[in-house]
Amino acid sequence: MTTQIPHLLQLARLQARKGDLHEARLTAGDGLALFSKEKEAAFWLESARIYFQSCVELEEIPLAQSVMTEVLDLLSSGILSDAHQAQAETLIGSWLRSQGKTDESQAYLNSAIAKATQSRDLDTLVRALVICAFSLSFDPKNHSQALLNLDKIEVLLSEIDNPELDFTAKTIRGYIYIEKGLYDQALDVLWKNYEHAKQQGFLLSISGVLAQLARVHRLQNQDEQFKIYGELALKGLERTKAPRLYKSIAAICPENLNGLKPHYDFQIDEKSRFVREKTRGPIDFKNQHILFDLALLFIKNPGQRYSKEDLVSKIWSQIYDPDLHDNLIYVSIKRLRTLIEPDLESPRYILRDRKGYYFNQQSIVQFKNLEEASL
Repeated sequence: MTTQIPHLLQLARLQARKGDLHEARLTAGDGLALFSKEKEAAFWLESARIYFQSCVELEEIPLAQSVMTEVLDLLSSGILSDAHQAQAETLIGSWLRSQGKTDESQAYLNSAIAKATQSRDLDTLVRALVICAFSLSFDPKNHSQALLNLDKIEVLLSEIDNPELDFTAKTIRGYIYIEKGLYDQALDVLWKNYEHAKQQGFLLSISGVLAQLARVHRLQNQDEQFKIYGELALKGLERTKAPRLYKSIAAICPENLNGLKPHYDFQIDEKSRFVREKTRGPIDFKNQHILFDLALLFIKNPGQRYSKEDLVSKIWSQIYDPDLHDNLIYVSIKRLRTLIEPDLESPRYILRDRKGYYFNQQSIVQFKNLEEASL
């Protein structure tokens, strides 16, 4: 197996780094299909990790269930090397942790740490240790142990090039310093991490660091600085693109929310066929009845996946024929996105995964004469 990272995997990593999580999940899904588990286990497992992490950030963890089941099956097959077993066990440990299954998670992580140490797989070793440090950071009684883990991680990171794990480790250290009231040390770590995030293009992470800076200033009763950094953190983040991070930042900077976030993403008057998007303003569907019907189908059923067969049946009332309908669907989706998406290169409303097209359920839609509906 070649050690060169495939372009598809590089793209998924780049999309995740930029905060294009829907696109990253879709690309990672393509990677899962491309990299046969047995023949390209390392690439397949990395695709699974990006897929799962995207689901976490999008608050759609159940969508990762089938992928995680495949990881478990692969792990139990006995065909993986120790290094690949460590990689799989770290991923399962992270997944179980997200479900609150702490003891089971730790068992997998401990096994992963042992195997990664034996095989000298430092990337996987650091990732497993970072997850452990993250878990320890939530209990003040475990802060000393978490800092010891982070010291070890720092030494290991000096031997590998992994900006993502370096950033995450520093984020955990900054959080612990804040919890311990070591504000000067926290600010030092956070500013270094801010520069690191800018250099590496971690766009979502920049907002997270700014929110932590805001928190330090609030704890020090420095209201003006708190307001400045809180506003910057929220302005740099799209709630629909990263709902988990947005909520965590909103919890840190609640005073700024009402002034910064709009009350809706769309206003719709179905009868008059009026649509307004918060960034683009009024959208003129003119006589484009099919596109309007397509928009309503998606918006009224947020999160519902529609296959090509479903769309042909519901919109055109026909039986799906790939030769006849594939291009029609592609063109119609593209035209709809052109009308409603603020950034056509990074769609936030009409999304797609392996199960079909769907409307982002994190969006807020206001129908005329109805109360604002959170979709």
